[in-house]
Amino acid sequence: MTTLIAKTVSKACVPIIILFSISLLLAGHNYPGGGFIGGVMFASAISLLYIVFGLKYIDSLYRYRWDKWFAAGLMLATLTGIGAMVFRYNFLRSTYLTVSLPLLGDIKLISTTLFDLGVYLVVTGSLLFVFKTMGEDE
Repeated sequence: MTTLIAKTVSKACVPIIILFSISLLLAGHNYPGGGFIGGVMFASAISLLYIVFGLKYIDSLYRYRWDKWFAAGLMLATLTGIGAMVFRYNFLRSTYLTVSLPLLGDIKLISTTLFDLGVYLVVTGSLLFVFKTMGEDE
C-alpha cells in the first residue's frame, strides 16, 4: 500500500522522466546519452508506476507487450546494420542526409539515430518484460 504523496509525486515525475529519456535518446549521437541510457530511464519511469500503483492497476489502464518492443527494437537495430551492407558499405556504417526545411533550416538525418532507437526499444522491452514477469502473482 502506497501513500497519497507517493502517487501524486509519481504522477508528476513520470512524464518528466519520459521526456528526459527521449532527450537522451535524441542527443546520443553528438552528446552523452543514447539508446541504452534513454531506454533505462524510460523503464525506470514505468517501473515507478508499477511500484507505486501496482501491476494490476497499470495493466488495467494499458496492456503493453514488452516482448514485442524488444523484438521490434532488435529488428530495427539489425536492419540498420544490414542496410549499410545493401549499399556496399561495412556493417553498421553511419551516413547522413541533409534536408532543408522552411522554418527549421538545414537538418541532418543520421542513420545511427535508427540504431539508437532500436537499442532504446530493446533495453526498454527487455527490462520491463523482466520487471513485469517477476512482479506478477501466480
